[in-house]
Parts: sequence; C-alpha cells; structure tokens
Amino acid sequence: MAGSILGLSDSDISSIGVENTILGVLQDFGNKLQKELRDNLDSKITTQTAQLLRQSIVFDITVLGSGYQFELLMNDYWKFVDKGVQGAGGVMKNGTAWVVKNLSSPYRFSQKKPPLSALAMWSNNQGANPFVVQRSVFHKGTKATNFFSEVVDNPELINTLIKDLEKAGAREVEINLKNAINGISN
Repeated sequence: MAGSILGLSDSDISSIGVENTILGVLQDFGNKLQKELRDNLDSKITTQTAQLLRQSIVFDITVLGSGYQFELLMNDYWKFVDKGVQGAGGVMKNGTAWVVKNLSSPYRFSQKKPPLSALAMWSNNQGANPFVVQRSVFHKGTKATNFFSEVVDNPELINTLIKDLEKAGAREVEINLKNAINGISN
C-alpha cells in the first residue's frame, strides 16, 4: 500500500518497537515519575523513614483487554510526608505553648500520637529518647516536604504524557489498519 493513513511511512511502522507503543510510553512515564519522586524525596529528607518510602515507590501497568491501568504504589504514609501533619499544640508542663510547625496540612494529630515504631529508628540514630520524640512530633507536627506534589502537580508532566500517548496511539492504529488491509491478523 502506497502512502500512509496516519502520516507514517512503511519504514516508520517497521521500526516501531515497544518503546513507541502505548505500553512503552506508559513504561517510560512510570520510570521517569518513579525517578523524579525518589530524587525529590532524597533532596527533601534523609531519614530512615524516607529511605523506606523511597524504596516503596513503584508503578504497575496492567493490560486490560485493549486498555491499560497505570497505578503508582508507595507506603501509605506518603501523604503525611508530602503534606506534613499539624501538631496538636497544647501547653508544656512549664507553661510554655508548643509551637505547631504546620498549620496548613489537611492532616492533624489530635488524640492519637504517631506510631512509636515509625520514630524509633530515627530517634535511636540521633541518640534521642523515642518517647520524647513521639511527644514532640505529636504536639509540634511535621513540616510538609511536597516531594510528591511538586512532581505530580507539574502540568508539563501530564502534557508530555498526553502528547506521547497520542503519537503512540496513532502509530498503533496505523499498524493495525495496515495489517488488516494486508490480511495479517494479530
């Protein structure tokens, strides 16, 4: 067949590999997103908790018939690291008010203290009493890192993904049409 239905030449089609497919675009997007999230997290905090969170950042792509499901996975506490947590405030035994670090977070300590298990390793590495750290974090809260928000809220990230998906989708339609016209079945 001479010419191209969607603007691709026969050589364009024969050179298309997985990297130029929708699945390839999603794989590249996932790799880039994972790297940017990990790099941004590394630049914000360097605690053991951050390392565990860093290692948990992965993506999964599932092929569902003719569709795809992209899922970003990470430890559940990522939201608290990203947005921080408002402290409960209050007054210390000496009458001084606790200074709350983060008043803009949607998350707040009110009745329940953060889990000691999440603070113990850092506390011990710093030579601090984990119970004192737990009490301080409960009353003061935690700062926002925005490690996730800064990456995902970048409009260029989604615009680039959309453009790449449009190109890959057009290529896949072109290939399927050429194969159907030439009598080749999948």
